[in-house]
Amino acid sequence: MEQATSTVTDSTNTSLFDPDQLAIWDAQKAMYSSFLKGDSSEIDNHIHAKATVWDAVTEKLARGIDDLNEIRATRPVGASKPVVTRMEVSEPVIDVSGTLAVSRHFLRVDTTNSDGSNRELMRVSQGWRQVEGKWLIIHAHEDLFSIEER
Repeated sequence: MEQATSTVTDSTNTSLFDPDQLAIWDAQKAMYSSFLKGDSSEIDNHIHAKATVWDAVTEKLARGIDDLNEIRATRPVGASKPVVTRMEVSEPVIDVSGTLAVSRHFLRVDTTNSDGSNRELMRVSQGWRQVEGKWLIIHAHEDLFSIEER
């Protein structure tokens, strides 16, 4: 079986990002890094307590962190949990207007488990609000665009 990755690959040229766009993009990548470490509390530091989330693998709209934790509890654990072998973010578009922002990007994830390997592509859209100087997600929509067997 392939080795798990601990890094998020990003080849985005952020030289034209303003400080708010850069802060949002850095927060997004920090969340993915925390996911790879299995640290949901660090992920939650970037999510407003009353945020709404459409997770890619369920039809349920999570309304707040408690609902999000219910969705997380349904994910595979232990030996049945897929091993992430590659995670890549790309093509961010981030629009900021005062204390509100909208971000969009692609997330590609390669996984392997006892059944084989998969490649997933998600389109991720998020609403952000700046609260006391920190950007927090107030809505997230993960759209599982395609899954390819490798």
